[in-house]
Amino acid sequence: MKNFFLLFLGICLSFPLISWAGRPYRVEQIPNVQLADRYRFTSNPDGVLSSGAVAEIDSICYALRHKALAQVAVVAVEQIEGDDLFTFAHTLFSQWGVGRQDSDNGLGILLVVGCHEVRFVTGYGLEGVLPDALCSRIINRYMLPYFREGNYSAGMVAGVQAVASVLNGSELDLGGNDDYRGEDMPGWMIWMIILLCIGLPLGVAMWRSYRESRCPHCHKRHGLVQESCHLEARTDTSNIFLRTYRCRYCGAVVTRRTRRYRDDNHGRRGGGGMWIGGFGGGRGFGGGSFGGGFGGGSFGGGGAGGRW
Repeated sequence: MKNFFLLFLGICLSFPLISWAGRPYRVEQIPNVQLADRYRFTSNPDGVLSSGAVAEIDSICYALRHKALAQVAVVAVEQIEGDDLFTFAHTLFSQWGVGRQDSDNGLGILLVVGCHEVRFVTGYGLEGVLPDALCSRIINRYMLPYFREGNYSAGMVAGVQAVASVLNGSELDLGGNDDYRGEDMPGWMIWMIILLCIGLPLGVAMWRSYRESRCPHCHKRHGLVQESCHLEARTDTSNIFLRTYRCRYCGAVVTRRTRRYRDDNHGRRGGGGMWIGGFGGGRGFGGGSFGGGFGGGSFGGGGAGGRW
């Protein structure tokens, strides 16, 4: 009888714990670990990721921030309120201010196991280096194969490593599909491909010109006018430029990074290149050895998502 009573008591006490552990998170309930420790970038309240994976991700993210390439925040939870990961991620990482205030070089990665979905959101300053299509290919090639097997730690580490490779200027293996041979292709399809080859780059160029000239503050078209362009960093394969724009309408100053790949192999190869500027204003690292915070960056509509 005593054993039965203890068993019954244990079951009753476990119900609140089970209910609490499985609760869906609201944006304001996700812990911002960066505020308590400037060396931490991974919020993992449900233990979705292993401690080893969290340590490795934090190390990669710290290196990216130390080089002023990007500020990256990673969140992994079991469930969120609602099923719109883009809105949730955009709101969350905007409230945290991921990215430098003067360059909006933030990247937020949200993994929600219960939705079987992962989402990238990019700041304005990273959209040229990490366009939506590249984010999507990183998710599909490096992360989803692991997620389908339930190995969330390996998938998240692989995805963050791939992002770091791109930001550091390294070549990234994105694979290819050789299954289609295109034999006996109809004439109309050939002409369609030719038109796409001509029209698509032109359309992309016009779209990028519109997007790059649109002020992120007053949102007016053709508002940004470039004032300066400086070589910020040089990698083995590319040059990274820091461009400063001023809005002709509201006067806001916007800085963005662009990457230009070099065609030659005889460029200078110093010890990591020359870095210009610090970590930006706003809520930067802070002066102490523990607490930190992100830099006050903002986000547009860039990024990508993937489901499994």
